[in-house]
Amino acid sequence: MPVTDLILYNGRIYPEPESRRRFEATAISKGRVTDLGSNREILKLKSKPTRVVNLRSRTVLPGFSDSHIHLLHYGMLLRTLNLSRSRSIEEIKRRVANWSSTRSRDAWVLGRGWDDEKLREHRYPTKDDLDLATSNPVFLKRICGHLAVANSAALSVAGIDNLSTNPSGGQIVRNPQGTPNGVLKETAIELVEKVVPESMDETKKALVYASRKLARLGLTSLHCIISSLTELNSLRELKQEQKIPQSIYAIIPAKLVDSLAPLELSSEKNNGDSFHVGGVKLYLDGSLGARTAALNEPYHDDPTSSGMLVMSQEELAEIASKAKKSGFQLCIHAIGGKAVDLAVRILRDTFGPEGCRHLRHRIEHASIVSEASMKEMRRLGIIASVQPRFVYSDQWANDRLGQERLSELYPFASMSRAGILLTAGSDCPVEDPNPFEGIWSAVARPGLDKKERLTVGEALVAYTKNSAYASFSENFRGTLGVGNVADMVVLDRDPYESSLESLRETKVVQTIIGGKVVS
Repeated sequence: MPVTDLILYNGRIYPEPESRRRFEATAISKGRVTDLGSNREILKLKSKPTRVVNLRSRTVLPGFSDSHIHLLHYGMLLRTLNLSRSRSIEEIKRRVANWSSTRSRDAWVLGRGWDDEKLREHRYPTKDDLDLATSNPVFLKRICGHLAVANSAALSVAGIDNLSTNPSGGQIVRNPQGTPNGVLKETAIELVEKVVPESMDETKKALVYASRKLARLGLTSLHCIISSLTELNSLRELKQEQKIPQSIYAIIPAKLVDSLAPLELSSEKNNGDSFHVGGVKLYLDGSLGARTAALNEPYHDDPTSSGMLVMSQEELAEIASKAKKSGFQLCIHAIGGKAVDLAVRILRDTFGPEGCRHLRHRIEHASIVSEASMKEMRRLGIIASVQPRFVYSDQWANDRLGQERLSELYPFASMSRAGILLTAGSDCPVEDPNPFEGIWSAVARPGLDKKERLTVGEALVAYTKNSAYASFSENFRGTLGVGNVADMVVLDRDPYESSLESLRETKVVQTIIGGKVVS
């Protein structure tokens, strides 16, 4: 019989979030749950080397997973300019000027988080604004990440000038005279992104910093949206060096697929590896905030636009065909109804129900989903990877969609009732990565139709068991069944017995990953 390494007792332990069945104690050996039972039963397993923790009636749940997170972007945001609290373009200019004043003249000023809806000027910053702040190259992403602004120096390094043409799926916004004004939408952002210097050392520091912050929030597994080969290699090395505790499910852009050996893309399925390259990320549209999400009808506050598809039907069909041959899970960014409809149609035509269920294709965000698409998603087994915190933060949603269409936004309960598996994440750094901000948003739905509320149990399942399924790890993660990896969180209250206000205030007391207390 294996030696018990850790015993947690005198608690309220819920092995499966959808069930109210609970135990007083659990035993852990070699990073796995070995037993669940009463205090008396489990404490009998104690031996000399066993660490014993008195939970003092606290609640234990399976560790939380973020199914859609930009780990490097979060780490860099914590180490560069965080503009999420900026309330004017003048304030942004001051912060850019202060940042650049302490650096060399060719150092890039990078930042993220500004939101034109919250700026006093109610417009996008432009290159002319930023040119007044510094001569250093400046590149600042909007909070959604689907729109950015660059100054003249950054545009020059990227080779963007009057003669530049719009890339497929993107837009270089111009002045009436035809001169780029510094604002870049969707794939046009990549024109500058690709010339921003990358440092493996800086990348690693940012990833470690971010993972530590997330561990304190109870996040034990991360589905990381990867941007570059440097980021992927850094993450792999950090896992090998045991500097990042969470299990990592890497979702890579299609452009990286040919850079990797086939073995690197094989599914972990039953082996319990804590680093796995699994999904391929595709972008079909943009964001509601930037009015680039592809809608079936025009925006309420801009009747001239219905958003934009950043990939054609033919391009998506071609990539889907390649994925079918190679066995990739597709993680398709689709926010607007037009984009969701296209994603569902191509997945149906390419894979059919058997192929979709085998590869567990996902639609990332799925913010507006027609009834017809819901039925097809259920029939095909397409997973909806949703971000509940959007409910709280998208306070401009009524402006974008109008009151009549507002009830169509974030139809979590409808999707769940339709039999669609929901897995939840934050899209951090777009949103707060605290899982309880997302859980509260899904249950309370502040400002939106209460008919689409999830129960506490449904929300918890989306952050645990369903997330494990979406990353092919349900056989060893997502619940605290005997034999599963001992990823768990100790909470300061029982979410099943909390009021809505109290639910949001839930704090993680301890995070345990693979049987080791990490925070």
